[in-house]
Amino acid sequence: MIGWTIEALAASTLLMLVVLAVRGPVARRFGAQAAYLLWLLPALRMILPRIPETAVPVQAMPAHIDIARLIAAAALRAHQAPAAPAGPVPAVSIDWLTISLVLWLGGALSYLAWQLGRHYRFMSVALENSDRGFLRGGIKVRLSPVVSGPLAAGIFHRHILLPEDFEQRYTGAEQQLALAHELAHHRRGDLIANGAALVMLALHWFNPIAHWAYRAFRADQELACDATVLVAAPESRSDYGRALIKSAAAGTPGAATCALGPATELKRRITMIALSTRSRARRLAGAAIATVLVGLGLGLTASGSIASPSRIAPASVKPIFHVQAQPHLIMVADKGGVVTDDADDNNNDDNDNGNPPNVDPDAPALPVPPVPPAGIVPPVPPVPVVAPVPPMPINGMLSREDIRAIHDAAREAAQQARQQSREARRVAYDQARQAGEMARLAVANVDFAKLSHDSMVEARTELERDCKHAQPAVPGETDGQAISRLAMGCVDMAAIGREVQEELRKALDEIRADKNLSEAERAQALAAVSRTRTEMAKKFAQ
Repeated sequence: MIGWTIEALAASTLLMLVVLAVRGPVARRFGAQAAYLLWLLPALRMILPRIPETAVPVQAMPAHIDIARLIAAAALRAHQAPAAPAGPVPAVSIDWLTISLVLWLGGALSYLAWQLGRHYRFMSVALENSDRGFLRGGIKVRLSPVVSGPLAAGIFHRHILLPEDFEQRYTGAEQQLALAHELAHHRRGDLIANGAALVMLALHWFNPIAHWAYRAFRADQELACDATVLVAAPESRSDYGRALIKSAAAGTPGAATCALGPATELKRRITMIALSTRSRARRLAGAAIATVLVGLGLGLTASGSIASPSRIAPASVKPIFHVQAQPHLIMVADKGGVVTDDADDNNNDDNDNGNPPNVDPDAPALPVPPVPPAGIVPPVPPVPVVAPVPPMPINGMLSREDIRAIHDAAREAAQQARQQSREARRVAYDQARQAGEMARLAVANVDFAKLSHDSMVEARTELERDCKHAQPAVPGETDGQAISRLAMGCVDMAAIGREVQEELRKALDEIRADKNLSEAERAQALAAVSRTRTEMAKKFAQ
């Protein structure tokens, strides 16, 4: 489990880097929706289970257990004082892998709880101060003074929150497009995707690449939603651009919400409006290519079965008593009495080779010391030929050397088992490194420079054809500079700027004429609007 978790985190990070590298060219060539679809790649890899494969071949190492000796050792240990340990006391070791796992899970849960608590506090304040609102498409739309721009929120209780001056700030067409954008977020399932992405980000809370990828994912989500709205209303690009600009001051208050106009992506979104007229065939081709890339990435980074079946051979168990076919079989009773069994040998002749049942004729007999007249008998080494077992006292079955040999054999068997486990883990990690190397080679074979150059040339050609308000070309400008210059010409930014300034001037007039305001409130409102006019003037001057 720990190995699979480490491999999933590493593979999903690698796939995030791949998506970050190709999302821009894919968006320019095939549209924002295809680029947004690519983010399925690291998300699905994070939950991809192991793919079963052939078990790792490990040489079998049998472990022999002599039950007779174990029982004898237990009986002797019960009648004697505890002996000193045969080997050195193992040193206390710290399981750093388990400690790291606990820290990782604790950090993930803490980060997720912090984000959910932040979102809950925001929604509580926003809904508490909002009006009753109205329904649009089965979703509750409310005006709230807490938000500064339209945003969608909620998975189970879905809402669209609008600023209190929504009807005054936006024209009728802009209001319809802003509502269509937030409704599209709900219908496309973007709020559910944000929740899943937040969980994945919590699992990668320590990873800066994941935080970078999360911001890019949210930006691609907004671009894909823009494309969805403009496909349904391609003639409303100018109104849509003005709605974005008017919402530019609205940030994203929570990780689980979708705001219309985050200011950080305003320029790129206006640039992509010019590319929203992609043909349906090209959009479908982009979706198909994104699906193929997702499948290819999952196949290259999929993990094999790490927990392969155990290759340790079954333990061979020696019988408690080693008996050969003899005319007279003698066994020892608990109290040292002797029981002879002459008649039973004649009755147990069902065995094919004449041996008593449950007796292995080839098994070596347990070496037993002869019984002396008195005193303690020292252990006798085993002899090649097994003689009939004579009676022996119960306390003279094993010596301390035999018990020590049993302990040594048990430690050796445990060491062999640990070695087998280490070998299996080493093979699994080697397979994971090989999979990562294959993925890196696949990414290295992609000519990103040529793909990016072709996309820039195509985008520049289309913008030169469609954008009528672009400024003249600057000598020596690069493709990126040309695209930025042409994109700004797709929308009459000067006209938008004049319209925004006119709206702000009207707002100043209304504040000056409002007799319900105190002098302090009027001065504060005038100062805020004046600052906004200055900021907007600088923004349109860029």
